Amino acid sequence: MSTMSMSSGAQDTKASAGGLFGAGLLGGGIAAVANFVLYFGAGAAGVSFAGEFGPDMNSLPVPAIGISSIVPAIPAALFAMGLQKFAPAKAASVFGIASIVLCVLSFGGPVGVKGLGTGGLVVMELMHVVAAAGIGGMIWKKLAGR
Repeated sequence: MSTMSMSSGAQDTKASAGGLFGAGLLGGGIAAVANFVLYFGAGAAGVSFAGEFGPDMNSLPVPAIGISSIVPAIPAALFAMGLQKFAPAKAASVFGIASIVLCVLSFGGPVGVKGLGTGGLVVMELMHVVAAAGIGGMIWKKLAGR
């Protein structure tokens, strides 16, 4: 007869650094694909992404969509590693709350783009949610041991 222990939701072992980075990059890759679909789909539906994105940039640069969907996985994984070291019992909870707070704060980026129309603003805000959900969700799953 074998016995099986039930986990109370607490993580018994730490996620490896490679596992956290891999989870973040996978989530970022998924988010990038979803964000490209949102961008091109919204563009096909007539949404304009025209605005002052920087010097000599009058529309959202397409490479920025992929970069902005994947690169945040690096600091997110580093933050998760730090949480595992300094607050291992609460790492997943703290990471989840921090991810939500940072996602809300990230909404300031698109809001600050001068000349961006309402449709473009709404789609770009949604793209921030997609990136946060992809990266944060995958890393959170690793931290929670799921």
